[in-house]
Amino acid sequence: MSSRIRAALGGVALTYCIFAAAPAATQDDVVHWRMNSLLYPKLFGEAGERFAEIVRRLSGGSFVIEVHDRLVLDQDTFDALEAGLVDAAWGSAGHHGREDSALTIFTGFPFGPDPAGFTAWMQIGGGAEALQAIYDRHGMKSLYCGILPAEGGGWFLAPIESVDDLGGLSIRSFGYGARVLQRLGVVPYELPAQEIRQAFETGLIDAAEFSLPSIDADLGIAEVAKHLYFPGWQQPVTSLEILMPERRWEVLSDRHQAVIEAACGDMLSWTAPAAVEKQIEALQQFRQMGVEFHQWPDDVLVEMREAWEDIIAEDVEGDPLLAGAWSDYLDFRERYGDWQSRSSTGWTGSARHASKPQPLKD
Repeated sequence: MSSRIRAALGGVALTYCIFAAAPAATQDDVVHWRMNSLLYPKLFGEAGERFAEIVRRLSGGSFVIEVHDRLVLDQDTFDALEAGLVDAAWGSAGHHGREDSALTIFTGFPFGPDPAGFTAWMQIGGGAEALQAIYDRHGMKSLYCGILPAEGGGWFLAPIESVDDLGGLSIRSFGYGARVLQRLGVVPYELPAQEIRQAFETGLIDAAEFSLPSIDADLGIAEVAKHLYFPGWQQPVTSLEILMPERRWEVLSDRHQAVIEAACGDMLSWTAPAAVEKQIEALQQFRQMGVEFHQWPDDVLVEMREAWEDIIAEDVEGDPLLAGAWSDYLDFRERYGDWQSRSSTGWTGSARHASKPQPLKD
């Protein structure tokens, strides 16, 4: 991984050198965009600010993106882009699942690949093309601009030892994760970030899954729920994108299109390691607060996976584009897994914990 990161950063450094040679823009030449960030400000949101700064620097000041934190809500994004209220949106495809449910898998999905596998699917396995085919029916253009590691698996007031313990629990959840839990007897609640802690305190919910541990820490969830489960089966990755109307992309000069593409490359190099560092810090903080870390029982994970496979099988029947995207992913997963199982050393950080390589299922 470190060699890939260094290679990516080296490419970004070369890009900086190339674009830096361009003359500074006059005021009349400057393109101004308003970009709506749909993401939580303490990590996801700051990524949008970083992206805008890279675009400004690479363009020599001829392309300026003004970032607004949740100027419009997820469900209003398409309308805001179409009306010209904003020029672009920084977020993830799953934010637009209400407009088109087929977009949801492109944020990350239950029992899916890790960041390296998801990025490989998007960049060389046909994922980006499959996503764009879905966005084409809405006149939108998407560029893959970042990847974050797995979320936590959920915060609970009491330990979970079997599927029976989930039955009847009220859990803050979202998207495919919520649908899987519902099939196991959970009552899902879709709550915004700032209401999760209060929902615990008032007894509205018994558990919650929201985001990365570092973001959960900022919300104060660990102060009211002391049992944190891993892995985050419901979302092993979170992908980031910049989304804009297709017509907005087409009127950009070739150079400004290249600037955006280069900035996305930089964000892919930065987001994963930056996010991992924050999770290390968050887990240490949780330990000091007395949080107990748990692994999901194997039998619970088996039932969750079976529920997920039933759900995605039902969804692909109703949407040919989703069916095509999912079929392409399964084909890529098989080929990628074949390579991973043969190339992996099974090393986990120390000789004491080394294990035999296992075939990659997802």
